[in-house]
Amino acid sequence: MTTSIAKRIAALAVIVVGLLLLVLAPAGDATSSYRIVGLLVAAAGGAWLGAQRRDTSRVTDEPYQQPVLRWYQAPIVLFPIILLIVAGLVYLAM
Repeated sequence: MTTSIAKRIAALAVIVVGLLLLVLAPAGDATSSYRIVGLLVAAAGGAWLGAQRRDTSRVTDEPYQQPVLRWYQAPIVLFPIILLIVAGLVYLAM
């Protein structure tokens, strides 16, 4: 399982490197070649990511059960607390 996660992270890293080469090509005469190489690297990373199979051993037929929230996890309770903290930080910053 860790190898499949590592492969996916590596494929995403290859895509990011390709996009960086594509977008951040240095100025000069070789700009188009950097962009072409970036496009090819990003496409190769996308193909590598798309070719990986999903792990279906942990897939169950049971429907998803959303966990029940406790009263202190409700946004209506947390919003005033967050608002008081932000207001206190703004008051201290002045």
